[in-house]
Amino acid sequence: MSPLIPPTAQRSAAGPKPAIVLTMAWAVIVVALGLPAIKTGVFDALSTDDAMRLVEVRDLLAGQGWFDLTQYRLDPPGIVMHWSRIVDAPLAMLILLFRPLLGQHHAEALTLVLWPSLLMGAALWLAATIASQASAPADRPRTLLATILVTALSIPALIHFRAGAIDHHNLQIVLLLGFVLCVSDLEHHAAKAALAGFLAALSLSVGLEMLPAIAVASAAVVGLLVWKGTEVLRPACAFGAGLAGSSLLLALLLLPIDSLLRPVCDAFGGPILLLCAGGGIALLAVAGVSRLRECLWTRLTASALAGALLLGAFFKSYPSCVASPYAQVDPLLVSFWLGRVAETMPVTELTQMQPQKLLGYYAFPLLTLGLCVAAMIGCTPQTRFRWIVSTVTLAALFGESLWELRGAAAANIVAAPLCVVGIARLRTNVVAGWRLVRVALLVSPATLGGIGFAVWPALAAGTGGQEIALADPAASCQTISSAAPLADLPPGRVMAPIDSGPAILAATEHSVFAGPYHRNNDGNLVMVHTMAGTPEAAREMLRARQVDYILTCNRSFDQEDLVRIAPEGLAAHLGRGEAPDYLEPVHAVSKPGWIVWRVRR
Repeated sequence: MSPLIPPTAQRSAAGPKPAIVLTMAWAVIVVALGLPAIKTGVFDALSTDDAMRLVEVRDLLAGQGWFDLTQYRLDPPGIVMHWSRIVDAPLAMLILLFRPLLGQHHAEALTLVLWPSLLMGAALWLAATIASQASAPADRPRTLLATILVTALSIPALIHFRAGAIDHHNLQIVLLLGFVLCVSDLEHHAAKAALAGFLAALSLSVGLEMLPAIAVASAAVVGLLVWKGTEVLRPACAFGAGLAGSSLLLALLLLPIDSLLRPVCDAFGGPILLLCAGGGIALLAVAGVSRLRECLWTRLTASALAGALLLGAFFKSYPSCVASPYAQVDPLLVSFWLGRVAETMPVTELTQMQPQKLLGYYAFPLLTLGLCVAAMIGCTPQTRFRWIVSTVTLAALFGESLWELRGAAAANIVAAPLCVVGIARLRTNVVAGWRLVRVALLVSPATLGGIGFAVWPALAAGTGGQEIALADPAASCQTISSAAPLADLPPGRVMAPIDSGPAILAATEHSVFAGPYHRNNDGNLVMVHTMAGTPEAAREMLRARQVDYILTCNRSFDQEDLVRIAPEGLAAHLGRGEAPDYLEPVHAVSKPGWIVWRVRR
């Protein structure tokens, strides 16, 4: 019997059971997303961030301190990473669980497949439960089936659940779905309200990508308390207590005490703790005022005062956090590296380079926003808050996706259950006879994306235009197998392209200078200045940094850009095979397009 719908609805439902459909959809997705890993090997399916996460987990298992997030082999003597042990811990536990039976290598391989697969199942179940919670009993079987299928077709999000995806994005999507499930029913259940506060704090302790969505949803809770007062006092207090208490507990679990005063603006730290704990306490204070005096204007004044004090304390204590999270990246690196990272691309650049993808990324959440607004206007007072908080959360995700493409994944998968329920609420004949499923599939992200790819060539015939350059990971020296031959060399310091850094760290015991992380200003700049400098100037920089090896990869973006900006620089000379006398090729670990040079002392 399916746990997603009540027995009465099951008996009256004609068609496949949602639990069976969910299981089948999950199995198909896992197999489809695992095929590239079967072809290339799961370790070569890792992105740069996945490879670095694997390195971080290995270091934790090797004895590195829980509170010590320094990656000592990145830009020696090391860079403090902005990632969270919340992701490292379950990965490390899975490896420890499987290692006695399978050995280290196979335990890691199984973990790389199992972790994203489990999270995909959780995402499907949460999306279906959101739809079940918001739909009418008579519509529930069809709504559940349609939601499961549309979620399974949320193409922009599926990349984060492929085999090997152990970075934090998939966990954040699951936590956000759980947050939406709980906060949308907050008005009626204090336990769900407290759980929503916990999930909000847990998501922010993993990463800050969901901060805008969580912030506007929390503001909606404050608005609910201001409007209804003592009627929602208990769930509002539960949410505030859950948010404040769990954020303080997570700070004790994850952060050294002496780090709380540092202006850490790109990860969970003092600034975010101030917003979470302070916001929860402020909500409790407004609730206390509401209990003492039942007056709308009093509650409105109290909430405005509490919000002003909280934001004032934040801006006063951490003024640098108002800037862009990439403000600390050197302008040279913005043009050389950050500007070509696809997930940081705004919609304006995507429109210029790959307009055929616009429908696939943006049409579905935009359509869902329209349905949510219509539902919000026409719903009953008992369900109005559910539609308000769902609408503002999705709007925040959609706005974030316009600023950075990475936001489109969460926007599309959160929109899946809302879109289906919104269509069902129209009360037209689409619900009857399972037409709801067909209509939902017609507007799914996969369908809309396919339309974009089918229509654009005809519209763009003869117009030309730019394209987003996509590197082949193996040819551009980003895979673990391509870096593996370097392990035969004595451990040393390697000057390599930016995107090769994580693979070298994962495959060898070497240290690297460059890596695709915004905190690594120094190491990335050293690589660029050294490889763009004249051979004579580069010699001094190599000596100063005690570099042992240089890796040149002719198919990497770094090599192409270095040759373009410095035709007589060291990278250009090495690309032409014109090595200075202080470098010698290491033929044993070199191959076509990939040459390792030893620095003579």
